[in-house]
Amino acid sequence: MTRLALCLLAGLALAGAAQAADVKIGFVGLTDDVRYHPEMAYTRIQIAPALVPVEGARMGLSDMKVNTDAVGMTIALDEAQAVDANDAIAKVQAMAAAGERFVILDLPGELVAQVAAATKDLKVTLINATAPQNGLRDLCQPNLIHSGASDRMITDTYAQFLRHRNWTRVLMLVGQQPRDTEMADSFQQSAQRMGVKIVDRRVFTMSTDPANRENNNTLLITGGIDYDVVYVADSLGEYARYLNYATQQPRPVIGSTGLTASEWHWSWDRDGATQVTLRFQREAVGGRYMSPEDYDTWIAAKSIANAYVKANSEDPEAVATYLRGKRFAVDGSKGYKMSFRAWDGQLRQPMVLATSNAIIEAAPFSEFLHQVNVLDTLGADQAESKCQPQ
Repeated sequence: MTRLALCLLAGLALAGAAQAADVKIGFVGLTDDVRYHPEMAYTRIQIAPALVPVEGARMGLSDMKVNTDAVGMTIALDEAQAVDANDAIAKVQAMAAAGERFVILDLPGELVAQVAAATKDLKVTLINATAPQNGLRDLCQPNLIHSGASDRMITDTYAQFLRHRNWTRVLMLVGQQPRDTEMADSFQQSAQRMGVKIVDRRVFTMSTDPANRENNNTLLITGGIDYDVVYVADSLGEYARYLNYATQQPRPVIGSTGLTASEWHWSWDRDGATQVTLRFQREAVGGRYMSPEDYDTWIAAKSIANAYVKANSEDPEAVATYLRGKRFAVDGSKGYKMSFRAWDGQLRQPMVLATSNAIIEAAPFSEFLHQVNVLDTLGADQAESKCQPQ
């Protein structure tokens, strides 16, 4: 090679090094978030494990390191824990002031709404990773997108499955928590969309008062009517765990126990999912399985890094536009290229239906078609949404 060629290559290398960018993206969680407490029954039986979803975001950036290195970019995660809504707002404002243009929110739904409203005029894109409430998707705020599935995506998955199996008569059992009502109302919308009939909606109680036996006894509350399947909305999980094999009729149970729908399950073994599960187990504290919440923060961080790489720009506005645009696609190891909907900012993604240790089905099912994108059969489609494309 000639001396001139060597000089040219050296010059290009120096130019590339000079153009290398250091990018920070924010992550705001909630100190002592009750959603991630280990749920224990009074006998110390664990109903749900403790979670640390920020570990998913860390792995998302780690997984993209080869890509970001290739374009001379370093992306780091700026992690913060807030004590309440005001503190979360302050932390997002501080991140924006420091030049961070993307912030992943791992917050309960009511805090996400408050943070989004308070920061809507800042040059920052918020990614709601773990709050599934449908109402957040109806805020129509251009600074807010959602990497985690909405309640409607979850309940549409159940409804498609029921129609697929021709189990069209459902007994609905609903707890007394506000979150139980949100889940049940979403399922009712999904059932109507799919032509699934809810034969009755009954409220259960954990009270042991003999006067409430019809509401706290599983045999009584599931009796006196015919149905194909029981759907239970129990955000606490304490009642639902006793429901399988305890119904008046021998019927399957879906919802908060039995067959559950979510974005992710560690037993998924196709589309490169096993590699994702094993990487997370190696990196997570305690070697735990990847939860849906971990997946939501993983795909949020991976999407941001992917947008920086593919947009071929260090301009955050150009990256944000690309992230929500038609050209964007991210591989979520579930067999589909996933993208954000233009109207409500929801990430399109397939869903899984699983028992405790096995995937039973995945949605969307092949018989449900869509004129644009089959993933839009899950969740509020554009015609149903209160929002217009941004």
